[in-house]
Amino acid sequence: MLTRPQSESRNRFEEAEFQGNIVRLIAIERKPEEALDALCAHYRVERPVLRIGLPRGEKKALGCYVHRERTIYISSEDYLFDPYVLIHEFYHHLRHVDGKHRGTERHARDFALSFLRNAQRAVARRSDGLS
Repeated sequence: MLTRPQSESRNRFEEAEFQGNIVRLIAIERKPEEALDALCAHYRVERPVLRIGLPRGEKKALGCYVHRERTIYISSEDYLFDPYVLIHEFYHHLRHVDGKHRGTERHARDFALSFLRNAQRAVARRSDGLS
């Protein structure tokens, strides 16, 4: 039987905890700026500007990332506290390398969903511990 090295399991657990904490900061504590700071520190990238309202030409999006401005736009204050939207747009910021976009919408979706899944698991673990 193959087992993972203990350090790999610990790293996966720590990453899952980090992701759960980011979701909590955005959705529960309503501190998206603090979550963005933590994401940037974790992934070692420059912090983008965070703005409410969409840039000219965007009408239907919940959020968007404009690389030349290094800005994440969120359509309204309601979506500022939606972890999926903020994390999805952060992925686009993260994937811009040397001015070129290196990600896709599918990857941005999967990145954001992994945070939400890990947050859900963290809540389940906590509630199991209370029983």
